[in-house]
Amino acid sequence: MRICLIYGPTCSGKTDFAIQVARDTGWPVIALDRVQCCPQVATGSGRPLERELQFTQRIYLDSRPLAAGVIEPEAAHLQLKSQVERRKSESGLILEGGSISLLNSMARSCYWDGGFQWHIKRLRLGCPDLFLARAKRRVMEMLAIREERPSLLQELADLWKEDANGPILEDIDGYRCTIRFARERNLAISALLRLSPERQQELIEAIADEYLEHANWQERDFS
Repeated sequence: MRICLIYGPTCSGKTDFAIQVARDTGWPVIALDRVQCCPQVATGSGRPLERELQFTQRIYLDSRPLAAGVIEPEAAHLQLKSQVERRKSESGLILEGGSISLLNSMARSCYWDGGFQWHIKRLRLGCPDLFLARAKRRVMEMLAIREERPSLLQELADLWKEDANGPILEDIDGYRCTIRFARERNLAISALLRLSPERQQELIEAIADEYLEHANWQERDFS
């Protein structure tokens, strides 16, 4: 079986690249992303919309409520191996993501040593200014109100009603920054749904900066 591994930091274009490879090959994409296993944070975790998949197949390693917590790396790795085993009769698979912990679990496992033909594509962080421009566009899309799914702010407001979700949200990029943004300005989480354009721009820039910080950390760990 051939495996195309696409990895790199957040906002580096991994998902778009994987979709293009999937269109060219017909192979399914398995998302190496632990947070995307929680559909309640689909927008904030960067799950692509159905129309963005362009009729390609995208597989998540789990589907769980946020209150159950983000899937642990080893559990995600077991799910990944199970998904691969089910598809060994297929000609190829695309593995796409940037989860350091999951990639480390793969690196430690002898499962991946034999029987696979690897093509590895690493996407780089690149110029910080260009990264921030991409990140701001992505955050603007996440905050936009659309029919297909709730915005990041609506997801946060809905999930914040359950106390058990708070610590989990504060450990996820984007939500953590947004919660801090509200606290620093003495805003209720529900008030984030009614931000002025100026305040919303401040939030966009703050989340983009957090993404850059996370991407720098990922780049160091990938090296």
